[in-house]
Amino acid sequence: MTTESAMIADATETTVTAVAPIVGGSQLLGMGLSMVIVVAAILVIGWFYSRSRCAGSGASDIINVLATRALGPKERLLVIEVADQHLLIGMTSTAVQTLHVFDTPIDIAVAKPASSGFAARLRSQLREMGK
Repeated sequence: MTTESAMIADATETTVTAVAPIVGGSQLLGMGLSMVIVVAAILVIGWFYSRSRCAGSGASDIINVLATRALGPKERLLVIEVADQHLLIGMTSTAVQTLHVFDTPIDIAVAKPASSGFAARLRSQLREMGK
């Protein structure tokens, strides 16, 4: 055998095997900790954003929303107070329109129906079942 054919034979017999990198527990722990930090940062930024939006609405505002009623997924009726005058406003996703200007202020405490939340309904149902 010549040296050239011996080199070709050695080259064909030698196979290259790729070894996959081994991921250790410390690498997984570091990656998991990084993901937790990113998610926590997103939640904290969202909380600060919501707090900053609510900070502008205080008792000193000139415009107060007295009552609201959803008419559909994007339609609402609002009773607002502006400069000691009450207005009925219709609000959609594309427009806001004054529907009525009240001559006398509305007493919202009288106009509000009794609380009919889930807790009150459940309590009344449980009382009826106990009778």
